Amino acid sequence: MIMDQLKNAGLYKGLHPNIDYAFQYLQTHPIADMAPGKYEIEGEDIFLLIQTYDTRSLDEGFWEAHRTYTDIQYMVEGSELMGVAHIENLVLTEDHLDEKDYVVLEGDGNFLKVEQGSFAVFYPGDAHMPCLSVDQPAQVKKAVVKVRVA
Repeated sequence: MIMDQLKNAGLYKGLHPNIDYAFQYLQTHPIADMAPGKYEIEGEDIFLLIQTYDTRSLDEGFWEAHRTYTDIQYMVEGSELMGVAHIENLVLTEDHLDEKDYVVLEGDGNFLKVEQGSFAVFYPGDAHMPCLSVDQPAQVKKAVVKVRVA
């Protein structure tokens, strides 16, 4: 898991070619002006989800993890809490890896405040719980780049 500001994305160059390309895309396209929806960047190898929603309470959240994709979650507007935990420390409750590349887990982890202009990278093996309210529910806009790494 990595958390930083988008202006520092160059520090992570070389982690994976698809991750490099995803950061370049975020830095060179008008993400703030894009409407909610799915945008193909490099087919199913790299695609972008623009989301707007109201953040939710911790008791409404759930842990998820992926096998094939790394998530780059970039806060375009607003801020939210995002949880992170290693999947080996959680209990599997639902397996949707084959059809949708995610599992649902239960357990405890750590939480970070991710603010506007910042991103979090969740690799396969990093369980994460995004979309959580900082103090109270608030509307946010987020770009999630799904990057195939496996």
